[in-house]
Amino acid sequence: MKIAIVRQKYAIYGGAENFSSEYAVQLAREGHEVHIFANQWVPLDLPNIHFHKVPALGLNSFFRQLTFAWAASRLVRRERFDIVQSHERIWSQDIYRAGDGCHKEWLERRSRGLPPWKRWTVALSPFHWLVLKIERAIFTGGGCKTIVAISDMVKRDIQKHYRVPDGDIAVVYNGVSLEKFNPANRALYGEAVREKFNVPKDALLLLFVGSGFERKGLEYLVRALEYLKGGEWRLLAVGKGDWARYLRWVPEKVRDRIVCLAPVRDIEKYYAAGDVFVLPSIYEPFGNAYLEAMASGLPVVASRCSGAADIVRHKRDGLIVENPADPREIAENINYLFDPAIRGEMGRQARQLAENFTPEKTVATMVRIYKEIASLS
Repeated sequence: MKIAIVRQKYAIYGGAENFSSEYAVQLAREGHEVHIFANQWVPLDLPNIHFHKVPALGLNSFFRQLTFAWAASRLVRRERFDIVQSHERIWSQDIYRAGDGCHKEWLERRSRGLPPWKRWTVALSPFHWLVLKIERAIFTGGGCKTIVAISDMVKRDIQKHYRVPDGDIAVVYNGVSLEKFNPANRALYGEAVREKFNVPKDALLLLFVGSGFERKGLEYLVRALEYLKGGEWRLLAVGKGDWARYLRWVPEKVRDRIVCLAPVRDIEKYYAAGDVFVLPSIYEPFGNAYLEAMASGLPVVASRCSGAADIVRHKRDGLIVENPADPREIAENINYLFDPAIRGEMGRQARQLAENFTPEKTVATMVRIYKEIASLS
């Protein structure tokens, strides 16, 4: 099939961006002709993947969003494709993959922790107005033929706000590379990474991976650190953002236990060094990092406000934080995992769970949806 995929940034790191990259590669490997419409990308040396430049102009997020959505909607109509699948909110697509979740739900959850003046700032933001306008056009105005939610939570959120019928929305979970993210990596890379950052052998190494720190709940994680009581620990945090803004909440006496890094390409080596993965997001459509951690054999401390909470079984392959804005609850869950026996068994169960979510399964499900849509054209 000749397939167009729209994603503003086509990268090899970052949850949503990395999924788009691996998904397109898997389609190409299975013989499909893939056209990527993006503003930025990392080139790939595959003969049946083609890139098309989409402008995203302007000095602020409103104009970049507007120009990209307008240009992408026009460009995908210039050529005939069997399927146009957008991972961005644009006006013209066959399939809209709601990888960023439901924006209206995100704003609602975000507002709960904001002072009144900040809520007005968000409410009057031209960027949020535009995103909501396009989102409504997609979900209620015939902006696509099928909506793909990346978790049951996202499906519930979309139906809550836009009353989309069950028949118009499918749930297709992301997949994870079981070879790249593997418990065997621990013997290959774990010790070297821990030595690089002076992590004691007997210390519990907590791992946080994610950008967009407000949404990922970094504030609540660092506030939780003072309540850890199970023993020696370190926190290795990987992502893009203003670290200093969040580290100010960390007591001075434990700041030297935290290492902050920019995004890395070999993130599998850092999972190999970790003992527990913690991501207390206040809104997470799914959370590819949860899957990467579980595939690597790590127990996860996941947020109830994440799509991953629909698949993680509490105290079996991970722990669920019911209120991710409660530092004490986060700490309570981490303290439970200071026990190496509990951690080891939970990590093994986590790997088994992750084995149900592969790129091949994701692509196979999506191709079935493609064929159903194509048969109706």
